[in-house]
Amino acid sequence: MSNEKKEQELIVSRQTLSIPQRFSTGPVMGRFLQELRDNKRIMANKCPKCGRHQLPPREVCALCNVEVTEWDELPPVGTVRDYDIIFYASPDPLSGETREVPYVECWVDLDGTQGDAPFWHLLNVDDISKVKRGLRVRVKFAEERHGTTEDIEGFEIIEGAES
Repeated sequence: MSNEKKEQELIVSRQTLSIPQRFSTGPVMGRFLQELRDNKRIMANKCPKCGRHQLPPREVCALCNVEVTEWDELPPVGTVRDYDIIFYASPDPLSGETREVPYVECWVDLDGTQGDAPFWHLLNVDDISKVKRGLRVRVKFAEERHGTTEDIEGFEIIEGAES
């Protein structure tokens, strides 16, 4: 018997799996998505006990464990808290599509949140050397909206504005 290892053939299966399911958003996330779709508004809910915003909104405060029923409209502008520049083209698990690299994902503190509700999304930027903490950005809404977080295409840099 030989000690040489036989090279194994690599077989690749290229397919997109489709699972036909429907999920209920519930009343809180439903309102958030409806406001994005119908009014291009970003709504956060605010804890009655600690005053903390939640974005995306949730039925119960993550810190205080109390029901949250108060809503605030947040302006579509804010400051980049942190970001990631992605150089690895991994396929989206739902669509199977691969995004062109590099691309930038960022955490944004929308104005009016006191830094308590960073919102994660894409940063639409052609020159990644411009990306840094403290950038002032604004939401870019999709032309066609369907009641998903993709109703926001991402954030875009407000040129000449520094925080």
